[in-house]
Amino acid sequence: MKSTQLAHQLVSDRLEGGEVVVDATAGNGHDTLFLAEQVGATGVVYSFDVQKEAIRMTRSRLEEAQISNRVIMCETSHENLDQVIRAPHWGNVSAIMFNLGYLPGGDHSITTLKETTLTALRKALEGLRNGGFLTVLCYPGHEEGLEESAEVLTFLESLDQSQFLTKNYRDASASDNVPFLVLVQKRHIER
Repeated sequence: MKSTQLAHQLVSDRLEGGEVVVDATAGNGHDTLFLAEQVGATGVVYSFDVQKEAIRMTRSRLEEAQISNRVIMCETSHENLDQVIRAPHWGNVSAIMFNLGYLPGGDHSITTLKETTLTALRKALEGLRNGGFLTVLCYPGHEEGLEESAEVLTFLESLDQSQFLTKNYRDASASDNVPFLVLVQKRHIER
């Protein structure tokens, strides 16, 4: 199973409808559309991308499916998600999907960067509700992606396991440049 399919399966297994969710990297809009379908008419999707073309393609995909009213398009970096997602949604996000790398079919020189991605991941963990989770699809097959993937994996695997459960879906027998998925779930913590 491809990592993108696995990410969708993990998300669909955990959502029931009506949740607040985030696509941290809209790209061509596949994950945003998927999330909008999963949360249904009563849910909300925040979709982030820095590229106008990604926002345009995502919006077009949503309009074609007639579910654009469920999505808040955010033409900004995912590192700003805490500035865009406000109460009552902040701290109550059920799922956040990161699909790192560059826009397929777009300018490959424009890619997610380890610095902004790490900032976004830290903020994303803060925005999750208890039991909420994030998926991070890493692409180590290009120079920036290799560095970003290594740092992201180090960060996610170093999280306090009393607060977060981290599962790496990387095939140990696969080459180092094959995409891989990491799932992080925020544990239920009594306050």
